[in-house]
Amino acid sequence: MTALGASFRWLAISVLLAAALGLSCSSDDGGVAGGTGAVTGTGATSGSGGAGGGSGGIGIGGAGGAQGPFPDFPKEPEIEASLPSDIGSQFGAPGQPSGGPCLSEPPVDALVPKNWTPLRFEWSAPAEQNVFELRLHVDNQVNDLVVYTTQKSYTISASVWKALTLHSAGHDVEVTVRGAKLDSGKLTAGPFTGVQGPVHIAPVAAPGSVVYWTSGAPGSGQTALKGFSIGDTSVTTVLTPSVVGGDTTCVACHVSAPDGKHTFYTRDGANTRSVDVRSVDGLGSAPAAAAVSPTALSLLGRTKQSAPATSKARYSATDAVAVTVFHDATATAGKYELIWTDLHTSDPNTGWGTFARTGDPRQVASPTWWHDGSTIAYVSAPITGEGVIARITDADPTMDIYTIPYNERKGGPATPLTGASDPAYWEYYPVISPGDALLAFNRCAPRKESDGTWADSYNEPTGEVYVVPGKGGTAVRLAANDPPACTQKTSPGLTNSWPRWAPTAEEFGGKKYYWIVFSSTRRDASNPQLFVAGVVTSESGGQVSIDKTYPAIYVTAQVVEENNHTPAWDVFQVKPPQ
Repeated sequence: MTALGASFRWLAISVLLAAALGLSCSSDDGGVAGGTGAVTGTGATSGSGGAGGGSGGIGIGGAGGAQGPFPDFPKEPEIEASLPSDIGSQFGAPGQPSGGPCLSEPPVDALVPKNWTPLRFEWSAPAEQNVFELRLHVDNQVNDLVVYTTQKSYTISASVWKALTLHSAGHDVEVTVRGAKLDSGKLTAGPFTGVQGPVHIAPVAAPGSVVYWTSGAPGSGQTALKGFSIGDTSVTTVLTPSVVGGDTTCVACHVSAPDGKHTFYTRDGANTRSVDVRSVDGLGSAPAAAAVSPTALSLLGRTKQSAPATSKARYSATDAVAVTVFHDATATAGKYELIWTDLHTSDPNTGWGTFARTGDPRQVASPTWWHDGSTIAYVSAPITGEGVIARITDADPTMDIYTIPYNERKGGPATPLTGASDPAYWEYYPVISPGDALLAFNRCAPRKESDGTWADSYNEPTGEVYVVPGKGGTAVRLAANDPPACTQKTSPGLTNSWPRWAPTAEEFGGKKYYWIVFSSTRRDASNPQLFVAGVVTSESGGQVSIDKTYPAIYVTAQVVEENNHTPAWDVFQVKPPQ
């Protein structure tokens, strides 16, 4: 097959896949929607060290929280109205030490921000078990919280959760779920103990707000940006095609303006893909000319431009720049290149330019920009498309993360980032942490589709989230990739994708607490949903070490029926949900 024929073949397959999945806005070239067949495997363990508290201990926060004891948990158990009043005494027998429910949310050993949404517990159980006991024990609480229910979920009330996080942040919640068979008001089998273990309430909050892209319920085609602040119980709509107006058909990949008032996002119109800037207050207002000039908006609005990135160090009244991926037959010689746009420019000829990437002749995708403005990381691959998709060839089989210096808009030498440029893997979707200390990215083993063509990075089911020092080093696989073992769902194979950091790392007890959000298809419906996980580090002699990474917790604020992807986490000034 000729190169041109192969290109058209990829385009046809990609368009069909995008339509079937409902996961992508329109394509600006052939590079979309590979990776439809899940490949399962065995993942490695998480990072080194162990910061988790032991059973009944003070927990991850050391002396976090107050001393107590406190009566935040009620003295009497909560009993579902349909159950006999003596159900507690019937569960009093030790029963069987195994065979009980599988706790899927939150996973044992998860780290929960102290400002999180009231904690929800979810479990599954053998079919014959129809009544359950949930017991929560915290060492500085007078009582255990005990619940008897026929349901397979329970959410702590807002008032109890508020008191608990006030008094017990930094402590462990020891969770025990037991199941039994109830027949005519009597237990006839069990109780059977399921998973037991701690869930850690962090001594710190998770800052900021998350704005994410949703393609709506499967088949709906209702794309939108939605958002929530940490602790919200539902989401608010931030931006939709109808609010943007004109020929807009999709609003997609996005970042925050460093002031949190606007989002730089990828806009699809009639046969176009470009970058636009709108407010995140639900009104979708264009920025004032003092923030982004009309000329800059016009430059960003050139077609085949996407994947915007910003930096706090380069967003001021005198120096404001956006980085994007741009393709033009003449200006970029028919390649996808990294370009800069002066957001205050009044000259369309001098208000933008291409970064030098000396030593890297390949194409680019998915830029991320250091917060201090010094460095840009990106994906280097022989074929890229839509600003965020990368693909290899037989002749050039690597997909790696490179860095270049910003160098006052000039760029410079392109350098593979150690730990994120292993030729044995594909590395993609990089994002730099607050303080520029860590870089998160996706990684997977190279694979081909069933027809023998190479897969690409888009919606890749075997992708997993890794973290590497911002200056390069050893990559650490996050524990967040793995659901609880009892769910019998394993990664690779869960489309763990598109990690993004919280805007700041909170410090406590000589540790830094980072938070990361990503999408995954691990829920029973297998549609992409958002999860949050903690990464705790320490520093010695100027060297940052990852002490522990934690399992991920489900974001209960999101709409469970929708396909939710590509989050951004920043100081977005989103309106509270109504």
